[in-house]
Amino acid sequence: MERTAPSLTRPKAGTGRGAARYVGIDLARFLAVLGMMANHLVAVSEMDPTASELNQRAGEIATTLTSGIAAALFAVLGGISAVFASRRALSAGRPGAAIASIMLRGVILMVLGLALGALDVPIIVVLSYYGVAMILVAVFIVAPSWLIGVAAGALWLGGGFVNATARSALDIVEEAGSPSFESVADAPFETLRGMILTGVYPAITWVAYLLVGILIARALLAANARGTLGRSALGLAAFGALLATAATLISNWTLANLARFGVSAPDGLDMATFVEYLGMQQFGSPNSPELWSQLIAAPHSGSPAEMLRTVGIALAVIGLLVTLFDTHDRGPSRFTDVFRAAGAAPLTIYTLHLLATALVYAPLYAGVEMPDGANWWVAGLGAFGVQLAGVLVIGVILSVTGKRGPLEALTSGIVRTLTRT
Repeated sequence: MERTAPSLTRPKAGTGRGAARYVGIDLARFLAVLGMMANHLVAVSEMDPTASELNQRAGEIATTLTSGIAAALFAVLGGISAVFASRRALSAGRPGAAIASIMLRGVILMVLGLALGALDVPIIVVLSYYGVAMILVAVFIVAPSWLIGVAAGALWLGGGFVNATARSALDIVEEAGSPSFESVADAPFETLRGMILTGVYPAITWVAYLLVGILIARALLAANARGTLGRSALGLAAFGALLATAATLISNWTLANLARFGVSAPDGLDMATFVEYLGMQQFGSPNSPELWSQLIAAPHSGSPAEMLRTVGIALAVIGLLVTLFDTHDRGPSRFTDVFRAAGAAPLTIYTLHLLATALVYAPLYAGVEMPDGANWWVAGLGAFGVQLAGVLVIGVILSVTGKRGPLEALTSGIVRTLTRT
């Protein structure tokens, strides 16, 4: 989550190009955090019978556009950030310091996530899961790209099977929820197991996303050095769109042909309802270790099909934004820079989003009687609009002052102090 763009330069002399700020990466971060906010605040209205027709429709759209997608984009961008944050140490010939810096960032994220896990919010806090995955992926920051590709491929093909098999053997759907210091104290083994394997955002899935991000960052930097950033980024976007389309077609075909796999609806459930359920958001694992379940791209299932779809979307978003904003001499406009600045502070904005959501939900959890219509600022388009306005205010402040997000600055300061990078 490092705001690293200013330190990157287009190394080819004589091209007339200025410093490459990778504005597209920061804008992708903005979309990822915005997507998670929309999923938390708007998508919940889809199943709320008390919500207005407008909010229910908006909830359907938010679910389609963000469920499983925003979190995966966030994770892939985490791998990109890891590369950018470790470049200085690697350039100085200090691979140990580079690994340590990524591990420290993971520890900081995990500690912050455990603290935020104590909040009373209807949101699974992702940061502790993210921190564990960052710690596990740290050693790969110095690994050759072929090894990273092999590891990512193995997790992509086998992670969903291992995950579903383990949950079936343990007879659990999901454990850990939002890990907190309290859950660590009360059930340390189950909490750790949840963050690695059996939780909503298990490391067995997220490590693969981070590894893909590392490969993307290396590809962009190499293309930049060759002077082919625009062509490479556009190719990345096209390849991502192809992957996402293929995964969606495979998933849709599987859902329409479950009988070919010998799958029938459980007793008391008609086939159409069962198919609808299989395509709905899951809890970090495919429904079954069987092949048919691995081919369904249900959000948050970690199946090979879902990972292929979300990685493809992440590639498309990142490639397109880099193509649009990082392949010309002009810097971002003042308007664009507001969004870039907000995107460069994802940890700060995500944390404030959780705190704001906890604040507005506090009266409801306390059983306070609310007047009719007062809940518009808790969930739905109104709540999303209020928090989006707050995000943009932060973006304006950071853009005008040239400052970084406070949590990003604090994290980098701690890492620099302890690793001298």
